[in-house]
Amino acid sequence: MPQMTCNVASVEKLNAFLYRIFLSPTCTAHFKAGQYVSVIMGEGDKRHFSIANIPSNELIELHIGATPDNQYAMQVVEKMQSGETVEVEIANGDAYLREDSARPIILMAGGTGFSYVKSLLEQIVESDIKNPVYLYWGVKEYSHFYFEEQAKQWANEHQNIHFHPVVELPEVHWQGKQGYVHQAVLEEFNDLSTFDIYVVGRFEMAKVAREDFIKKGALIDHIYGDAFAFI
Repeated sequence: MPQMTCNVASVEKLNAFLYRIFLSPTCTAHFKAGQYVSVIMGEGDKRHFSIANIPSNELIELHIGATPDNQYAMQVVEKMQSGETVEVEIANGDAYLREDSARPIILMAGGTGFSYVKSLLEQIVESDIKNPVYLYWGVKEYSHFYFEEQAKQWANEHQNIHFHPVVELPEVHWQGKQGYVHQAVLEEFNDLSTFDIYVVGRFEMAKVAREDFIKKGALIDHIYGDAFAFI
């Protein structure tokens, strides 16, 4: 994959564990919506993160969930906070948006996996794709919805986009969907055979979701997720 040097344009802490980072490539970055970058930390040490924006943007946006007990991500954040340039591989992954498909779309994200579907949604809007789009974003606690207003705005401004937030451990006042995010999809649709389904989240969640979606008729060739290359 193409390797390039990036300057760190900004590092913003969005909440207790989430960082929004913008990288400025020193040359033009070519990628598709839904692909990821690999941050090169050393010989044989590459850390993978979804690109949260679309190719028409000159910067590369990352959303990195990092805590001191998650050194895989925290070391990357610390490197970027240091002001050093970073080396990355760009345009990794096969779970990019199939723009020529006429099938309805399900986007299912867990936690900071929203960065992946953000890229897909921005491309859908920019390309004026009219396929029905159903966004399911699952988090453990309501406070973890760090881009909820943006998701609501897409749904309000585009009749074909439908946003379904899902909270695993809801507070008493929560009136929306609750439990596991893939279960919310299963409860909504009896037949998934006509859909393109994009999945992002923990490997174990992605594995169970794919198995359960196939039981509901989903076609394996139309279930996309980079996790499936590792499980």
